[in-house]
Amino acid sequence: MIETPSRLVETDCPLCRSHRTSHRFRTTEYARPEAHDTFGVRRCDDCGCGFLSPRPHPDEIARYYDQDFYWAHEGGKPLSPKQLLRVRGPQLESKARFLKDLTPGRLLDVGAQKGEFVHWMRLRGWDALGQEFQALPGNPFNVPMRYGDITALDWGKEQFDVITAWAVLEHVVEPNAFMQSLATLLKPGGRLVVLVTNFDSIQARLFKQDDFPRHLTLFTRKSAEALLKRHGFRVLRTSTDQSVFGGRLNGGLVYLLKRCFGYGEHEAMHEWRYSPDPLAFCAKWHGRAAPWLLWVSRLDRLLTWVPERVLDATGFGFVLTIEAVRN
Repeated sequence: MIETPSRLVETDCPLCRSHRTSHRFRTTEYARPEAHDTFGVRRCDDCGCGFLSPRPHPDEIARYYDQDFYWAHEGGKPLSPKQLLRVRGPQLESKARFLKDLTPGRLLDVGAQKGEFVHWMRLRGWDALGQEFQALPGNPFNVPMRYGDITALDWGKEQFDVITAWAVLEHVVEPNAFMQSLATLLKPGGRLVVLVTNFDSIQARLFKQDDFPRHLTLFTRKSAEALLKRHGFRVLRTSTDQSVFGGRLNGGLVYLLKRCFGYGEHEAMHEWRYSPDPLAFCAKWHGRAAPWLLWVSRLDRLLTWVPERVLDATGFGFVLTIEAVRN
C-alpha cells in the first residue's frame, strides 16, 4: 500500500519547457481507493502535449511501481513462463508485426518488464535484449536484461538495429534525455517503434484512462512527432489502433450513467478500471446486483463499436504508435 501523502512538485512542459500552460482537469490514483493525492493535468499552449503537474517527486516515482503494476495484464497474479506466453501471445504477435519487414538483427526492448517480448523476438531469430528501470518484475525467461535508468547505463553508441518502447515514454521524467539516449544507441537508419497514449482521444480527455500518476507526459501525434524529429528521427508512419493495448470507449455510457446518478468520480473510476470484481462496474450498483445495468452495458458495447473504429481510423484512438528511423 502506498503511504500518503507523497511529495508533489510542479513542472513546466516536459517537452518544450514552455511556461504557457492551461489546466485541464484534476485526477488521482483510481487504482487504490485509499489514495489521497490529487494531481493536475495541464496542456502546453505551445507544443500541445499534456502533462501531470503537480506530480510525484522524481525520488518517489518508484513507489508507484509494485508487483500489482507489473502483473496487471495477467490479473495481478504471477504466472509461469508458459502461462505468460499463452496470455500475452496475441499482444506479442501484434508487436512483432511492426517489425515484419525487417531482417532480424540486434534489438533493444526498453521498458521490457518481464522480458516476454525479448523472449518472443529471440525465438524469431533476433539478437534481442531488454532494459527495465528496476528488477522487481523479475526475469522468468532468463533473457539478457539490464536494470536501471537508460540515460545512466553505459551501452556504447550505435549498438542496435531496432529499439522498441511499448507504453514507456509516457512514464519517463525527462522525455528529451530519454529520447536522446535512444538516438545514441540506435544505428543510423535503424528503426524505432514507440507506443504512447493519445491525449487527443476521448478516452484520455473525458474518461481519464491514462494510468495516473505513472503517466507523466500525455502525447498528441503532433507533440510526439516533434520530439522524435528534435532528436534526429524521421517519422515513417503513425497509427492509432487497439492491436497491442486496448483503449476502448466501451464502458463510457455506464460511467456517465453512474456519475449522473450518485456515484463519485473515484468510486466509478475504481469500479471501471481496477476493481477485482469483474461485475462491479457492469452489473452492480454500489456493490449490489443490478440486472438492468447489465443490459445498459450490452447496449454500451453495441453503441461504441463503430465510433471506436472511426476514431482509430482517423487518428483519434487512445493508443498511438509511431514508427521512425534514425537519420
